[in-house]
Amino acid sequence: MIIKRIILWDFERASWQWDVLCLLIMAFIFLTPKAWFETRDKNATQTPSAVVKPQVPSQR
Repeated sequence: MIIKRIILWDFERASWQWDVLCLLIMAFIFLTPKAWFETRDKNATQTPSAVVKPQVPSQR
C-alpha cells in the first residue's frame, strides 16, 4: 500500500513526505558529481577536427 502511495504520490504538498521528497531532489541536484554527466564517448554527430597546413613552396 505504501509503495502505491509513493508511486502515485498521494501525499499533500504541506506534509512531511513532500518536504522529504523536495530535500532528496535538492540533494541529488547539488551533491551529484559533475563527472556523472560528462560524456566520454564521441557522439556520431561529432566530427574530428582537421588541421590544415599551408603548402610552403619548395626552393630549388
